[in-house]
Amino acid sequence: MSSMIIGVCMLEFHLPACRSLKGKRKFLSSFRTRLSNKFNVAVSEVDHHDRWQRTTIGLVSLASGREPIDRMFQKILGEAERQSDAQLISVSVEFL
Repeated sequence: MSSMIIGVCMLEFHLPACRSLKGKRKFLSSFRTRLSNKFNVAVSEVDHHDRWQRTTIGLVSLASGREPIDRMFQKILGEAERQSDAQLISVSVEFL
């Protein structure tokens, strides 16, 4: 029986330009769609739901080994760091 690895990545952002929850939803929708279309990953806001200048996004992916997930998370981290309208505050990665 082959093993399955689950990768979980948490990205916390500060959104200095957001002035409302509507602005935050616009950022989240765009970022989530871009990641879902480009990578094989599930994306969801997991914290700071009521704070309009802060969000934590959770990403989950499955693979037969840790290396493909780690490579993908590194690419996603690059995407997150390139966001002009958001500042990446913290990153955590866990493998189950």
